Amino acid sequence: MNPQILLKSLLPGLVPLIVFVAADAVFGEVVGLAVGLVTGVGEFIYSLVKDRKADPFIVADTALLALAGGLSLALQNELFFKIKPAVIEFVLGAAMGLLLVLPPSFLKGYLGRQLRGVEIADEALPAMKRSLGLMLLVLAFHVGLTVYAALALSNAAWAFVSGGLLYILFAAVALWQFASGRRAARLASGIARGAPKGEEMLPLVDEEGKVTGVAPRSACHAGPGKLHPVVRLLVFDGAGRMYLQKRSETRLVQPGKWDAAVGGHVAAGEDLASALSRELREEIGVTSMALEAAGARPEPVMRFRWDSEIESELVFTFAMRYGGPFAPDHDEVEEGRFWTQAELRAALGQGFLTPLLERELSILDDAAAHAESPDAAEDGAR
Repeated sequence: MNPQILLKSLLPGLVPLIVFVAADAVFGEVVGLAVGLVTGVGEFIYSLVKDRKADPFIVADTALLALAGGLSLALQNELFFKIKPAVIEFVLGAAMGLLLVLPPSFLKGYLGRQLRGVEIADEALPAMKRSLGLMLLVLAFHVGLTVYAALALSNAAWAFVSGGLLYILFAAVALWQFASGRRAARLASGIARGAPKGEEMLPLVDEEGKVTGVAPRSACHAGPGKLHPVVRLLVFDGAGRMYLQKRSETRLVQPGKWDAAVGGHVAAGEDLASALSRELREEIGVTSMALEAAGARPEPVMRFRWDSEIESELVFTFAMRYGGPFAPDHDEVEEGRFWTQAELRAALGQGFLTPLLERELSILDDAAAHAESPDAAEDGAR
């Protein structure tokens, strides 16, 4: 997980502290504390109105800022003043540590709310936690150095350690991660150049689906970053049940889990309709002729980006009504059957369904809830 994404998601909760540090440096401690508290209260009210719930990190940071600032003003102690940067950083580290120890669902939910429009895949959570842990280690190291400088070093040395050194440490970490990313890119490029003859080539696309290049399948699966398109099909019968396939245990991604009826990569030079028709035939044995005879037609229902530790996909999801028959390819599909809506709801979050299918079901539920809301009905009436 890119640390920039984590910083972007954590930034709203840290704004009161950042404002305090900046105002304190320019106008002094009293003004800095006042401005920081006003910012925290204002941000709390804004998040409460916008999301109808309080952001716990804004509340915690504002409360700790009030406590630390109040003690500093009351004591008027030079040592407390010197360790104040360490206290502020300790607060930041406590917020990051809380995200690490809470259940993964809380971390995913919090970052998902802050990063509107960015999909957080379950497979990305380990990398996300590693980046968060690295940032926490840097802060903890700097807190220790700042306290040591306040107790044992000169004022000039303390000023450097408590201020500029933190930026140097983060710059060093950013440079290391950039170098690591470049090495990974060179590795992926080497995989692409040395791809076995006859390996499937996949198109690389931008967020809008425009083709920007091609790469072998192995390079696209060497890690996130190489965005490539996939097609998926949700199949319903006349009773509203959804047909799912159980992925073979030999599959590289999500083996043994239940997934959409059809899902697969778009090959280089292939359009979405052709890719969907091919995957239908290969995975569940349904031909275009069978669809024509049944009067069934796949219709697009959603498009979104999906990032995991394995790959980055631009997902094009279609849906259609078709009752069968099906002839699953047992090399890829262990079995297939229709699921009722009650069964699907009961399976959510239990590890039976692929995370990608759960995301699609969530999008469908959100769309249905919006369509049924009074506001949506009023908008339609207009």
